[in-house]
Amino acid sequence: MEGNTLVFGLGFTSEYIVRSITERGRDNIDEVVLMGVFNIDDFRRKQADNALNDVKKFLDIINVKYKWKYINVNKDFAEILYEVANELSGKNNLEFYLIGGMRIINFVLYYYAMLAKRFGLNVRVFNYTEDMSKKYELPVEIPRRLTDSEAEILKLFKFENSIEISIMADRLQKTLSTISKQVSEMEEEGFLECTKTRPKTCRKTILGRVALTFI
Repeated sequence: MEGNTLVFGLGFTSEYIVRSITERGRDNIDEVVLMGVFNIDDFRRKQADNALNDVKKFLDIINVKYKWKYINVNKDFAEILYEVANELSGKNNLEFYLIGGMRIINFVLYYYAMLAKRFGLNVRVFNYTEDMSKKYELPVEIPRRLTDSEAEILKLFKFENSIEISIMADRLQKTLSTISKQVSEMEEEGFLECTKTRPKTCRKTILGRVALTFI
């Protein structure tokens, strides 16, 4: 069974990479891929090389294979993305840690992660606070746009936290079966959370609250 490939942006210190792998644990790591840039001055190149050597020593100690890639960032975003895609081609289980390196590399890695998810790969993306005291798992899928009918349902929640489906149907003058189907699709997309018991009642999620700011 294929293990996970961990992908990092390589910056000027090894601390973030070493700490994140240590906290995660060694289990099920197939390979670590380090993405750096070579469009930097000599001083920062030395810092990056020292960081790379420290990471390599750490990975040797815990017996994890690795590879690194220096990327030319003096190109269009799409060309950088293509270079990353070629480097990660054939990897089906990916974990991205957006905690070091140049911002453009991390933006490209995040966008690649969303594309990889769309094409059916197993993908997770993580980020940390500056002091690494808190870890975040970032979303890799953007929900589809609401239909006009779904937007009307969500608008009912502007001033209410929870509403029974039967009340939604009455207010929108639609059949209960029509509303039930639309609500189920909205629940699947993450805009609503509904009870499993009757009377079925729904409430808006955080994503639903965000969506309400657009409609």
